[in-house]
Amino acid sequence: MNLDSIKGSSMIVKMARALGEDGWLFTPNEFDVIIRAEHKETGEAISFQSIGNLKRWMYEKALSY
Repeated sequence: MNLDSIKGSSMIVKMARALGEDGWLFTPNEFDVIIRAEHKETGEAISFQSIGNLKRWMYEKALSY
């Protein structure tokens, strides 16, 4: 996925880039909003039902980053 096309706040875009460097893969919907994240090494995966869920997950990742 091209992270330059992601739609969202600057925090979402910056964290997606940082997490992408750490092995996370992101799946966007037709509006270029992330709807799924998966870590290619650990197999951890999460789906986001809303932009609020995505923001919360990214915020939690940012705090532990």
